[in-house]
Amino acid sequence: MNYLALLLTIIVGIFFLLGMLIPSFFQNKEKLILFTTSFSLIIMLFLMLGDLIPEILEILNPQENNRYGLIILIFFILGFLLLKVLDFFIPEHKHEHKEKNDKIIEHQNHFYHIGFITSISLIIHNLLEGISIYITGLNNIRAGLLMALSVGCHNLPLGIEIFISMSFKKESRKSNKLVYFLLISSSFVGALFLFFLDKEINFYIEGILLSITLGMLFYISFCELLPEIYKNKSKKETKLGILCGLLLAFVLSRL
Repeated sequence: MNYLALLLTIIVGIFFLLGMLIPSFFQNKEKLILFTTSFSLIIMLFLMLGDLIPEILEILNPQENNRYGLIILIFFILGFLLLKVLDFFIPEHKHEHKEKNDKIIEHQNHFYHIGFITSISLIIHNLLEGISIYITGLNNIRAGLLMALSVGCHNLPLGIEIFISMSFKKESRKSNKLVYFLLISSSFVGALFLFFLDKEINFYIEGILLSITLGMLFYISFCELLPEIYKNKSKKETKLGILCGLLLAFVLSRL
């Protein structure tokens, strides 16, 4: 049973891999990224509202202890600020350029920026998600499989969005490959850590890490993805992405 529960986490990585392969079948990547950016926002909001927040409140219940509410808030803010600080190490992405070539370069840097910080937060999230899938699979292999498929469906559009965004910066191919590898393997690594540790992770640590992840995803959703979507709100790819995201979120909520 331990090995079966561990293998479930590979499913999550496969969905990420599929998401990274899909863009190669599309010629117009600009239209695809408009679709996946809006699609990813809906999935990310569903991930926060449907999975992360309920899980955090279950682990660190503020009604049980008022200090838990403060812990959640502090580490949520920390996660938000961590990505804000990363802005200093990632290319600027303003959109105020007169020259057409400069505007194109900055636009591409903006997408790379979104892809990179999304990757950082999802690697942390998937490490914890892998632990959750492994624990669920140990108790009930069917429930673990459903959870792995649900997480995989989250990762498919995010994998597309990240791959396209980061591929705009050709000179970072080596570092991009490392990020892709970490994204694909992070859920399995999280589960593998617990497999060898052979004990449950401390609930304080789990709650703190999930709160940090929530802050990171909040930053990405409202400070990065939403402004990009608002700027392209009239385009059909954006509207279609939102619609498809809502449909997938509905399906996932029924699993």
